[in-house]
Amino acid sequence: MEGRKGDHKYTECGLNSVTLKDVLVFHCTLCNAVVPDIPAAGILHRVIAMRLLHKETLLTGSELRFLRKLCGYSVTEFSEIVGSNKSVIYRWETQDTHGKDTDRIVRLLVVGKLIRELAGAPDPVLRNVNAARLTAEVEHTLKLIQPRRMDEKYEIPPEEVARFGGSVPEPEPELAGAVQ
Repeated sequence: MEGRKGDHKYTECGLNSVTLKDVLVFHCTLCNAVVPDIPAAGILHRVIAMRLLHKETLLTGSELRFLRKLCGYSVTEFSEIVGSNKSVIYRWETQDTHGKDTDRIVRLLVVGKLIRELAGAPDPVLRNVNAARLTAEVEHTLKLIQPRRMDEKYEIPPEEVARFGGSVPEPEPELAGAVQ
């Protein structure tokens, strides 16, 4: 396998709209497999969730599914929480048929999860985030939600993951092209 720094479309998270910037990506020269090096996946997924919480347009079905899974809810549990049935949840996640009220409920459930993590863990997953600011920012966004745009993309640089508690690995000279 050969490793190089570059961009990687992070479809492994279930979203086609996320691109990781400047990450180490391994390519198998025999089978063409592509494997990104993601040292802080838990933090990265929360960074993605925070990006989704702050978007001013309706969540897509795949974004809804990503956030539901991040919260740890099965389709059955989620349907009970939102007062619906599983077939409706599947339709929301596969056909983008949900509206603003459902969008708001999902965002608030994610805020609740993040706040529980911040408050309940001696060593929270996310650093440099506090409950009051997170809540205020999401409340502001909830007032702005508009119909979705088709071209929404999220580029996540390593510095953003590092800011919330992950580490940015030092580049290796032979892999990153640096000369020492």
